[in-house]
Amino acid sequence: MSTSAVVLHALNNLTVTRFVEDATSFEKCSKECFGALDADGKGGLSREKLRAGFGKLLPGIGYVSQPKDEINVLHDAIFERFDADQNGVIDCHEFKSLLMETMLAVARGIGGSPILVALEYGSLLRKAAEHEQARTANSRD
Repeated sequence: MSTSAVVLHALNNLTVTRFVEDATSFEKCSKECFGALDADGKGGLSREKLRAGFGKLLPGIGYVSQPKDEINVLHDAIFERFDADQNGVIDCHEFKSLLMETMLAVARGIGGSPILVALEYGSLLRKAAEHEQARTANSRD
């Protein structure tokens, strides 16, 4: 597993879908991502915490470059959809649902034909690509 800032990798919808469907790997990834965003360890992501880190998980989708008003509308939609207990924070379980739905939407957008993507270290797509590489290596053994 390379820790360089960016690597090129060919992936398709199966790369992402298989990663999400691997419950153990996806759960571990979800908890790691949640922990990184929940820097103070309070167990919940406010809109501010989500705003500060979510774009790093899926760089390249224009999240960071969007006007603040559009990001606020997106966060309102995220909290309406995923803050199941309506307490104003996204907990670890709610965050996993958010990541799962987001990753499956990305998989649908990618489609079945391989595309070459520059993947940043720590991004969810890079984690999916690394999962695929490990799965492929294990199947050869």
